[in-house]
Amino acid sequence: MTARGRTNRFARALATRIAALFATLVVLAYAVIATDLVAVVIVLLAAVIAQGLGVVRLVQRTNRELARLLDALRSDDFQQSFAIGQDDPSFAELKATFDDVLARFRDARFEREAQRRYLEALVEHVPVAIVAIHPGGAVELLNNAARRLFNLAGETTTDALVAHGADFQRDLVQARPGQRTVTRMTADGVARHLIVSATELTVTGQPVRFVTLQDIQSELDGNELAAWRDMARILTHEIMNSLTPIASLARTADDLVGDLATRAAAAPGDAAPAPPVDDELIEDLRAALRTLARRSDGLMRFVRSYREFTQLPPPTPRPIALDDYVARIATLFATDWAQRGIALTVTAPPAGIAVTADEALLDQAVINLLRNAADAAAGAAAPQVWLDAGLSDRGRPILEIGDNGPGLDPALGDKIFLPFFTTKPEGSGIGLALARQVMLVHKGAITAGARPGGGAVFRLTF
Repeated sequence: MTARGRTNRFARALATRIAALFATLVVLAYAVIATDLVAVVIVLLAAVIAQGLGVVRLVQRTNRELARLLDALRSDDFQQSFAIGQDDPSFAELKATFDDVLARFRDARFEREAQRRYLEALVEHVPVAIVAIHPGGAVELLNNAARRLFNLAGETTTDALVAHGADFQRDLVQARPGQRTVTRMTADGVARHLIVSATELTVTGQPVRFVTLQDIQSELDGNELAAWRDMARILTHEIMNSLTPIASLARTADDLVGDLATRAAAAPGDAAPAPPVDDELIEDLRAALRTLARRSDGLMRFVRSYREFTQLPPPTPRPIALDDYVARIATLFATDWAQRGIALTVTAPPAGIAVTADEALLDQAVINLLRNAADAAAGAAAPQVWLDAGLSDRGRPILEIGDNGPGLDPALGDKIFLPFFTTKPEGSGIGLALARQVMLVHKGAITAGARPGGGAVFRLTF
């Protein structure tokens, strides 16, 4: 039966009771006016009272059940059941109606809860960090990507964001709806570029800005490496094509000059007199040609080495225990450096810390950095190199190579990692660029800074 039918049935029951009460009142009035039957009047009066109480009880009982329904709705108690007596069929229909309403609300709540859980799971697993900035300055980290980015459990404040850089704090706080800003934040000593987007909603009467932070550092690094590789491939191809004939012609010209001088000196006595030969001029010419040949060969070797640098093989990563790795690397240098007077101090990490990397590629980066550190420390009164391993403040594996040399010029910044850039008179500008490329293919980072106590320190963060 429909709710309309149940309501009509209840109305009919109420109307029937009221009609019966009215009829009894009419009979009672007639008995009082037209007869002297006191007993009949008393009986009719009792019947009127009983019928009136029945009507009141019917209405009150309905009101109580309706109040219980509304109270259940207010408290979200959709499991409540209304145990109404079966003495009156109209109440059974009312119970069925109330139970149906509660069931509908219960189903709607379950559907909303399922949708809420779905949206929470969706937001939680979105790779873009999402934060909510409240009017009081509270910053709520809404998903796992945001918690990883800030290395926090759930909340922070706008004032605390300055730890990641003043510019980053300003860009995040001043983010406006509809604007996209590229900002830079520092986490664990590593700078990362992010795209900041914002939107504003009103939540419980207060404006809340929802800000997304998309990490684009991997894309920037990948594009930069691809650009360097393309440029290097073109340059090495063109340089090799030009240098190869130059070096060959220089050596051939040197041989021809030598043959000419030999023939002039060995001319027979009865032959026509040979033109005078300036021995000093010939030697200068041969020296110039030999220099040209050597420089051409040197440039070709450099181009070959740089081409090898730009063509690193794809990494074959495997788990590497950092304590074993540090011990093995230290063994390679300890004996040779001891003879050169360079002290190597090693800080091994606790057992159980491992990185997933290609050991051969990682060796290239670490060995280059250690050799650079030894060269930098060579001018110190007591040359010292440090090789430390452990975990960063954010719990990431790190390797640090430090020295007590003259340190780095702060004005150079990240330029030291650019290919061809070097501060050494005999440097090629490849070692640090190679180390950076090795870390990028491992989804890590390399940073450089001043070492406490003097010198420089390079950190590899995995």
